[in-house]
Amino acid sequence: MKRPAIRLIGAGALGTILAQALRQAGYVMEGIYSRRSAAAERLAAQVEAHQAGTLADWEGGGAPVVFCCVPDDALARVARQLAQLPTSWEEGVVLHTSGALTAGVLAPLAERGAAVGSFHPLQTFTGISTPDVFQGCYVTLEGDAEAVKTGSRLARALGARSLVLNPKAKMRYHLAASMASNYLVTLMALVGEVLSDAGIERQQGSALVRPLVAGTWQNLQQQLPENVLTGPIARGDDETVAGHIEALQQYLPHLLPVYAALGAETVRVALRGGKIQAEAAQAVLDALHEAVEPRDPMF
Repeated sequence: MKRPAIRLIGAGALGTILAQALRQAGYVMEGIYSRRSAAAERLAAQVEAHQAGTLADWEGGGAPVVFCCVPDDALARVARQLAQLPTSWEEGVVLHTSGALTAGVLAPLAERGAAVGSFHPLQTFTGISTPDVFQGCYVTLEGDAEAVKTGSRLARALGARSLVLNPKAKMRYHLAASMASNYLVTLMALVGEVLSDAGIERQQGSALVRPLVAGTWQNLQQQLPENVLTGPIARGDDETVAGHIEALQQYLPHLLPVYAALGAETVRVALRGGKIQAEAAQAVLDALHEAVEPRDPMF
């Protein structure tokens, strides 16, 4: 099957890597557009695109496939701008790459006859990412049937797997993805802060816990979280939890709320995995609750 030509809007980290990966997969990049012409022109040169510039420089008809790789708060505006172009959209597919927004944000283009959808690679993209970042990752899709079908083909060409989402589940999906990626980074920053306070330099602290984190991640690739949980809460060791709380109260009191919140959730995971009995779970929860909301000694 002949691969359609593609126009791409947005020359940031995701737009850049997506354009490079699509070109590497054999797609013709018909045009690259960005708020800044210079950024579009640089990327266009890399992927041999025929057009480059801002949307004001858009020439000719709409490409069979258009990717909108712009920030979420710019998507509605870009959709309106595209819909106002003097071109036919009836044979086109327009996909945006937002993880939180649905295809509904592209309604102005749907009204012009385009098939619209979302195409969200569940991966992180930085300035040092390379086109092979798509290999083996998931791309989630939702929208019109034609847009989903096109998105699935594109994902497969990039070496990715695809999963179709219910539009109503989109925000919860993005919430989970954000927690998995962003909060993991935050958690490791907190680990580094605790070790630094204990006199272990940040780089050394990172090296210290890296094998532990790698081993945990390896376990998580093979089993569910409740089956791989270890540590004092999984053992119902409320004395060690009390020791943690005491250390935080003395040295890092601002971390008590996050420790207590994570600890309470860890109790739920331990219960789900059958690793802790209800009585031991309650003892741990009581200690965590007391740490953040101490009882008035008058009562």
